[in-house]
Amino acid sequence: MRIAIFGKNCKKEDLCYIEDLLSQISLRSDKLIIAKEFFTYLQDKITFPKNSSIVALEEDKISTQQIDVLFSLGGDGTLLDTLSVVKNSCIPVLGINLGHLGFLTSVGRADIKNLLTEIEKGHYKFEKHSVLQASCEALVGKRFAINEVCVRSLSPGELLEIDAYIGEEYLTTYTSDGLIATTPTGSTAYSMSCGGPIISPNSKCLCITPISPHNLTLRPLIIPDDSQIKFVINSSRKGISLHFDSQIYPLETPISIEISKADMELRLIRMQNQTFFSAIRNKLMWGTNLRQRKSNDE
Repeated sequence: MRIAIFGKNCKKEDLCYIEDLLSQISLRSDKLIIAKEFFTYLQDKITFPKNSSIVALEEDKISTQQIDVLFSLGGDGTLLDTLSVVKNSCIPVLGINLGHLGFLTSVGRADIKNLLTEIEKGHYKFEKHSVLQASCEALVGKRFAINEVCVRSLSPGELLEIDAYIGEEYLTTYTSDGLIATTPTGSTAYSMSCGGPIISPNSKCLCITPISPHNLTLRPLIIPDDSQIKFVINSSRKGISLHFDSQIYPLETPISIEISKADMELRLIRMQNQTFFSAIRNKLMWGTNLRQRKSNDE
């Protein structure tokens, strides 16, 4: 199995886990394929296995290689950034959580020791996650997002007036701090913080969630995933910020943003006995009796 490693800065106490993982890979392969920026970061911080040669690949070259799986080392934010690395190559991504919540990541620090053995035994499955694409005249080409496309004002405290369209039909004008178009995957991210519903990843839908709407009758709206969405902002004091997951673009108004589901998907790996619903229970603490836990702790 040809494994590529992608990551960003990490805590000093997590370097030992990275060394352990690279050692496991080196026992099975004569090459360690690491994203170049991550390799540069690790170069003077860990001891690399001596029995494997290191191939440091530019991030935009990874999708063109014969790679079976990409390991993402970090939190959910790092995993979201793998979209620009795997692109439409269908290379599956396994998230190894070195962050905090790690809702999308499948493996924790304690699981790294036996990770390769479990994969060799086939103790995993694939999840397909839809991707959003968006375009506007101010940006060249399309931009992509796993979680959400979000519009906010660059002027703190300014309420935006955003005309929303579904297909050719006018939906409404949102007077709010901003507006989110989210995939089912992104329903547990910013949209959830703004009162949006939690949506199972295999649901064929999108969701529009207002951010702090001025009119309390404006609520999140779920629509079919083949819908064409358009946000139109005619004016704002200092322009708007357009967010594609963690990528941010400051843009001037007036502006029209067209959003739809992309043709490509992100393939994530979930280890055995881990599902979307178990993540809700364990990481969002659904069904947990906090009063009983507090009583037991005392």
